[in-house]
Amino acid sequence: MKKKILYIEDDPDMADIVAEIMQYEEYEVITDSGKSMYKLLKSNDIGLILMDEGLSWCWGSNLCRELRSNEETANIPIIMISAVREIDDIAQHCGANAYIRKPFEIYDVIDAVNDYYPKGDPAM
Repeated sequence: MKKKILYIEDDPDMADIVAEIMQYEEYEVITDSGKSMYKLLKSNDIGLILMDEGLSWCWGSNLCRELRSNEETANIPIIMISAVREIDDIAQHCGANAYIRKPFEIYDVIDAVNDYYPKGDPAM
């Protein structure tokens, strides 16, 4: 069984690129604009969330704060991805575990996911 990542991103091209990259690393990437985030978290065994800051309908950092304040999702690792200049400060203040600055190198994503995805997953 592949390890599952939820990628909150409303740019389909960016979502496809990251999903393709992570497929080679044995991850399954489920993409969403964030509007179905809770439904997807309930119906899938998500080990990590990648989240864009600049979504068309809200800020990813606000979703990150929501996830951190919810007992059921508070411990899921979250990595923010954004071209926003202050993404380091934003990630720190919303409770994200890490951030990746756009444009990124392929290995920036692979390394961050491998570093923060929970180890010892019994589904492995």
